[in-house]
Amino acid sequence: MNNRAPAGVVAGVDGSAHAEAAAEWAAQEAGRRDCALHLVHAVNTGTVTLSPRTGAAVTDLILRDAQTLLDEAQGKLRAAHPALRLTGDVVPRAAAEAVLTAAEHAELAVVGTRGHGGFASLLLGSVSLRVVAHSTCPTVVVRGAPETGSRVLVAVRDERDTATLRFAVKCALGRGVPVEALHTWSPVVADVGHMAPMVDELGEEERLHQQLLRRTVEPVQEDYPEVEVVFRQLTGATAATLVDASRHAALLVVSRHAPAPHFGLRLGTSVHALLHHAHCPVAVVPV
Repeated sequence: MNNRAPAGVVAGVDGSAHAEAAAEWAAQEAGRRDCALHLVHAVNTGTVTLSPRTGAAVTDLILRDAQTLLDEAQGKLRAAHPALRLTGDVVPRAAAEAVLTAAEHAELAVVGTRGHGGFASLLLGSVSLRVVAHSTCPTVVVRGAPETGSRVLVAVRDERDTATLRFAVKCALGRGVPVEALHTWSPVVADVGHMAPMVDELGEEERLHQQLLRRTVEPVQEDYPEVEVVFRQLTGATAATLVDASRHAALLVVSRHAPAPHFGLRLGTSVHALLHHAHCPVAVVPV
């Protein structure tokens, strides 16, 4: 068993419908990128308390069943994508750690919203959250519905998101769709009484945000003239604005910024909300 995958796309599978949808999305994306897809099926062999011989037999049975599941997943993908370069491993360890290890040198990691574990009412499982929070490469969380949107939507806060924007443009290039860079902001209140700022002050603030957006987007536009990149700014809560905009997107791309030193939160509240409520697959890019 090889826990590390070659450079390419890595997807976690566990036999659930969510994981199957993620694997199909990953196969399509690997085709667009002309790279290999590596499937990871993590299985918990448990702590054996029986005799060594019986414990070994039980472990062997668990691993054989896991290999059968992986073989079936690979068979479906090969039938649907005969030109796909496809590999896979059964890994006897926790699911999140298995995917994270396999994706250490990958271009992209792909997971479903949740697997067989946990509660059916959960919108996003703990494995997917852990992979998104700790992966060193971009990670896509795939929802069950197929891609129907007509653009790649990317959230842009400032120049630190240039790498995220470039990732979004590359995704759009493979799909033949435009990119929409969306910058959201909230007007600064005038004083502690929460009075609205004066009209001229609000206009100046809007102009500064527009300049920031242009500085971030225009260099990427110059590097990828074959992809249409449009940008706009909106005032309002970031998460709610992006969730609404994602209704017409094939993919929503957001940044995962380094955690604050005193709080250490791996995912900001906006990213967390988008992973739970976006209407399309969400790609999270560490920056």
